[in-house]
Amino acid sequence: MKLSSVKGAVSVVKKYFFYLSSQRWNKEKIKAYQDRKLRSIVKHAAENVPYYRNLFKDINFDPDTFKGREDMYKIPLLDKQTLRTRQKEFIADNAEQYGINWDSTSGSTGTPLHLIIDDATKAHKLACVIRSYQWAGYTPWKKTFSIQSYTFEDPQAISKHFSYVNLWRFNSKLLKKETALEVVKMINEIKPKVFIGYPFSMLMLSRFAREEGIGIHPFESIVTAGETLSEGRRKLLQEAYQCKVFDFFSLHEDVAVVTECQHNTKHFCEDFAYNEVVDQNGDLVSAGGTGELVGTGFYNFAMPLIRYRLGDTVILNKDTEGICKCGREFSSVKEIVGRQNDYLETPDGRFLGNVLEHAVDNAKGVVFSQCVQDAVDHIYINMIVDETFGPDSTRQFEKGLRGRLGDEIKIDFKTVEHLEKSKSGKTPFIMSKIGHEYV
Repeated sequence: MKLSSVKGAVSVVKKYFFYLSSQRWNKEKIKAYQDRKLRSIVKHAAENVPYYRNLFKDINFDPDTFKGREDMYKIPLLDKQTLRTRQKEFIADNAEQYGINWDSTSGSTGTPLHLIIDDATKAHKLACVIRSYQWAGYTPWKKTFSIQSYTFEDPQAISKHFSYVNLWRFNSKLLKKETALEVVKMINEIKPKVFIGYPFSMLMLSRFAREEGIGIHPFESIVTAGETLSEGRRKLLQEAYQCKVFDFFSLHEDVAVVTECQHNTKHFCEDFAYNEVVDQNGDLVSAGGTGELVGTGFYNFAMPLIRYRLGDTVILNKDTEGICKCGREFSSVKEIVGRQNDYLETPDGRFLGNVLEHAVDNAKGVVFSQCVQDAVDHIYINMIVDETFGPDSTRQFEKGLRGRLGDEIKIDFKTVEHLEKSKSGKTPFIMSKIGHEYV
């Protein structure tokens, strides 16, 4: 094992024990910690990040008098378009000392972002995720199976076993009946305790098994991630796997983590980031209200994001400050209304959901996009573009799509003024017109 890997593992372990302790803080200690971390990240941004250095000067904002939560309103909200088009301005002058790890978002409407996550943030995120899964019954090294979008060394491999953490992973991009039945056989042989992954992929797995009259070894609990978990999908998962389902929300920008505890309360992880819920005017929404989720990360000094608009709609509980039965005093929400995409069926029998979104990562000039399927062998792409869009953009887009969809399906591209809306009024990245609607 490389020294850097050892250091990384030690860092995660230290932060893991921090999160085990901080989840029992009272409200006063939580707020004091948030104020301290906000003052630190804002001061750093003012001194070392070009975008914030210029912004604070333009609005006459004095970071030395900044108190924390109560002064957050003085800093303008940051939207994804600004981050996408002015990416380099958000990189700290001294980013290298914190570690540079490039990552990209999937983009709920085909708007990818490329950003840096530093070493400390990666360690904090992993430690926070492990704690989140523990709320759902996971413990380190408990036998676990995960079905998400993975890239293995062997592109034809459908699964991989990580023995050092007792984890099996299945690549959901290869999900079709034949591979699903192989995975069901694998699950029945290894008998994992915890199931983690995309709700859609889990439901398709159970559907294929049911069609063949094959039972699936029961799990102790399920943790869903990467997609919006509707109550309809939660009910279907509980019926299919006969266990309790826990929802987990996070994002690549690492400015929010929301975790469901054993009492099914969705808690903000307030020791990981500071979150606000705002209305159309940018004002804080009161308890019981609905607004947009905004996040400020505590730990990413290489590329800090302050008051970043996530684009997800949040419905607050009527009592967000009350202590949950689990004893944790983290604030809570009633519901997060995020990605609600339909799914595609390929001519070779695979079923793809949100895993398709990374196909637009290198499509220059595509501001928003939408994939619509009107036949098993045909899709069309609606694109809203900017001045940087050119002939290469479509070729880049198609190359990304082909890597996931294969060569049997026909793809057409359209530049449009507006994306299509579903019957519910939403604008999904993936829209099915052949009966594969979001449940």
